[in-house]
Amino acid sequence: MSLIIYAIPAFMVLLLIELAVDLRRRTGFYRLNDAIGSLSTGLLSQTMGFATRFVSFLAYATLWTVLPHGELSMTPWLWVVAFVFYDFCYYWNHRMQHTINVLWGIHVVHHQSEEYNLTTALRQPFNGFLIGSVFYLPLLFIGFPPEVVVTVGSLNLIYQYWVHTRFIGTLGWAEKIFVTPMNHRVHHAINDPYIDRNFGGVFILWDRVFGTYQAELDEEPCVYGVRKPLHSWNPFFANLHVHWQLLKDAWHADSWWDKLRIWFMPTGWRPADVNARYPLPRCLPESQQKYDARPPAALATLVLIVHVLLMGFTVWFLLFVDVSRFNMALLHFIPLGGGLWMNARLLEQGTGAIWQACLFWLICAALPWLVSGWMLPAQSTTLACLLIALLVPLLSGRRLLSQTV
Repeated sequence: MSLIIYAIPAFMVLLLIELAVDLRRRTGFYRLNDAIGSLSTGLLSQTMGFATRFVSFLAYATLWTVLPHGELSMTPWLWVVAFVFYDFCYYWNHRMQHTINVLWGIHVVHHQSEEYNLTTALRQPFNGFLIGSVFYLPLLFIGFPPEVVVTVGSLNLIYQYWVHTRFIGTLGWAEKIFVTPMNHRVHHAINDPYIDRNFGGVFILWDRVFGTYQAELDEEPCVYGVRKPLHSWNPFFANLHVHWQLLKDAWHADSWWDKLRIWFMPTGWRPADVNARYPLPRCLPESQQKYDARPPAALATLVLIVHVLLMGFTVWFLLFVDVSRFNMALLHFIPLGGGLWMNARLLEQGTGAIWQACLFWLICAALPWLVSGWMLPAQSTTLACLLIALLVPLLSGRRLLSQTV
């Protein structure tokens, strides 16, 4: 059983507390655009689960029935051992995602934020099931049932939420056993001493045993992000941009061997001929310039309001949409996925974003009357979408309105 949805209220309360502390202390650890960018990828990760995590669990359940495996008794110790063993598998899964190009293309989403706060914890990819699930197959072969694997996996992810903060310093003896805010800040930093360190999810013991541990250094303040900056708030692009770059590099490579091996080479590797002809900018800690495109204040406020509505829609979607009815789930996903896309376009002040957003929300206003079996109340859905479509041009500012479609 996935427990993530039940943890969402606690996530939001802790996030609001951290935001209040940030505002009170004026530390500047939060930016509206960055926070919405992170939260948008989290919403996308959870809602795209109707097409992804279901496939992953189905694969586990199928393998459980067709392949030989151990038989373990359902005792409290089974859950404890499964929790620890899951984190061991997580360590290797996580480490490989930082080591191999194609896997980094999935995990990079979690590292793209140039800030480090509790919204960063919610930056998760929607396509991690494609390869990451393979690393947990030993749990099945030993005899842990699929529902146990899914449950301890949820607990593992829930634990990792609180360590994404800069407001907690060192925690003494706990640093030697558990993943803490201090040693996870190191993991997210792009400073040379911190690259590819501290891969554990719950236990830092694995890093100490396998030589990947690094403590935070007073003389080396953490700088966050990735060395090839995303420079976008679009959650779909965030999930696809590394694989898109790999595809372009494979296309441009002269050698067929390079076209094939680029996917499985160490993270960041590119064919020499491609790197010479198409160099990519790199972000180093000492030269980082944070991506901080900001729309007019009124439009930013509207984007925030729409994002809060989309968060509420996400909770409703996860609780009430029957994912086994794929076509209906997909139709209900349109206002959510498209809304996240349009909010990103408005934050980035893209050409024509205002009129594209108006058209999109007008289409969403019509959806409840065009789709048979629409589950949300048609009147309130239509009214909300029409109101958003009306407010977008009113709050956009002259410069954005003057842009052509």
